[in-house]
Amino acid sequence: MTQKITFEAKYAGFNMTKTIFLLSITFFLSIAASAQNIIEWSADYQLQKSDFQAEAPNSGQMQTASGSFSVEYETGGLNLVMNRNLNENVSCKFQKDASYIDDGTEEATARLLRYQQLIFNLYEIQARNLRKKFFEERKKVLTNRLSELHEQVYADHAKLLSQVESDTFNGTLDSEIAKWMKWSLEELENLGDFCKTCNPKKKKKNKK
Repeated sequence: MTQKITFEAKYAGFNMTKTIFLLSITFFLSIAASAQNIIEWSADYQLQKSDFQAEAPNSGQMQTASGSFSVEYETGGLNLVMNRNLNENVSCKFQKDASYIDDGTEEATARLLRYQQLIFNLYEIQARNLRKKFFEERKKVLTNRLSELHEQVYADHAKLLSQVESDTFNGTLDSEIAKWMKWSLEELENLGDFCKTCNPKKKKKNKK
């Protein structure tokens, strides 16, 4: 999404020009800092301990981790009308400075990272299901009912996430993490046409 900032002033002398210049630098530095704080889901990248940058509330008991994940979509303008493929409009993100992992043993840390990656995969599955909805239910997109489609996908995601949390005992059971990781990778492959940079093809209707 392109963001445009317009400054208006009746007097545009040296001081005003300097102020606008400084504000422009601040704006672009802010964008750069924000981008460095965000990781978009990628099949080529696995979460690392260094990605969890928030202060961990280590109580000296069980080692814990918490990741900040989100699925976001952009709408509006001619893009909705001109483009059937809205894959790029939906993003799956991880926020570094809102995520933490306690210090602990290497074995426990590795397990927690596997679990957090699994959760990241589940959010990407949510993103792909939303992209699929946007692609297949074109009429609802054009009638500005995207939030309705998002709510449907989110409801399914919430149920899935709850099931995974329960089965893995919140990321403490290695065998269940492995089972769900395998499932998530298979599901991502099934939804392969709906990665952010993919171009899905409309299915041809069978002629009677």
